[in-house]
Amino acid sequence: MRLTRTLTAAAALVALTALTGCGGDPADDLGLPAAGDIASIQKLINQHARCDNLRPDDEGKNRWKTFAQDPAWGIKERALCDDGSSNRITLLSISDMAKFQAANRKASEGGKNHEVLLGKDFALVPEGSETNQALLKAKLLVLACSGAYEIPSGFQQHKGLAEGCILTDYNRS
Repeated sequence: MRLTRTLTAAAALVALTALTGCGGDPADDLGLPAAGDIASIQKLINQHARCDNLRPDDEGKNRWKTFAQDPAWGIKERALCDDGSSNRITLLSISDMAKFQAANRKASEGGKNHEVLLGKDFALVPEGSETNQALLKAKLLVLACSGAYEIPSGFQQHKGLAEGCILTDYNRS
């Protein structure tokens, strides 16, 4: 009898969690697209902008190459492509989004804010403002971990996974 009550209570808790969305991934609630790997990220970009000449990110020194070598950033894989207007897009496959946001927050405290477009499990750093705007239409959101990022009324604003970070559809560029 006791086992039956325990199982019934556990089933009710699971059902309540599923109905309310509690305990799930916050990215699911935001409708952020997932990609899983670099090829899928490129495919998503090409639905809204251009991502030509996909290649590994091994071009000299750049901050994302350096960050990817630091496990605190949670970057699984990175690549580069061109947007068709001589601008580069950095593609980052993220293994741990909470780590990625926390590392971004820590960097912003040191005066280096790295605004990126986020999906559920990836980040993009487009250099061209037209590409940036086109990718916002892909339901990506801007990650901003700087307290100086003011969002005008009418734009989305969601709490990030790291304290002090926000996700928004407002892009200053």
